Amino acid sequence: MHTSLTGTQRPEDGGSDFNVMNALIRRVLSMAGANLPVRVLAVHGAGLQPVGLVDVQPMVHQQDGVGRTVPHGVIHNVPYIRMQGGARAILCDPAVGDIGLIVVCGRDISGVKANRAPAPPGSFRQNDMADAIYLGGLLNAAPQEYIGWVGGDVHVQTKGAFVVQAASCQIGCDVQVSGRVVAQGDVLAGGISLGGHTHSGVRAGADSTGAPQ
Repeated sequence: MHTSLTGTQRPEDGGSDFNVMNALIRRVLSMAGANLPVRVLAVHGAGLQPVGLVDVQPMVHQQDGVGRTVPHGVIHNVPYIRMQGGARAILCDPAVGDIGLIVVCGRDISGVKANRAPAPPGSFRQNDMADAIYLGGLLNAAPQEYIGWVGGDVHVQTKGAFVVQAASCQIGCDVQVSGRVVAQGDVLAGGISLGGHTHSGVRAGADSTGAPQ
């Protein structure tokens, strides 16, 4: 980073009242926080809990009047978006190193962030990067774990277990299993119990029994 920087005033800025006003407007506009791609540096509150926050750093550098660049600082405690409706949500929280986009709110949202409820603005600041919201999933590498369509099929790929906790599960298609099937309860096939069925026509030797019942 450069230790000395050049201002953005142009030689023509003082040439007329119009130029002065134009320079002032240009200066005010440059102070407004812009929507920018960012990289996630830290994640707070991910997982099965209320939606958390991220620390991010804008990836587009600042520049002075002659084009010398200066990296942005870190923006702390930025709320991130989670797909949620009521008590139902899909959890896929950000991770360190992710690239996403910040959307800069027009007013101070610190009161809303603290209370998770309607609140007055915490200050008179406007269009400030401190009031950003993080949207994830931009310019990232190919995923190693995923749920989604691959070709015409829906795939679930994970390094961990696939856990389903529900009142019941209904599958309206053929099922093929390449691994073991372990059932803690009984298994019914055609209304016949796997663990408690009986066979008719039991005899000694190599004779076959009747069908299970």
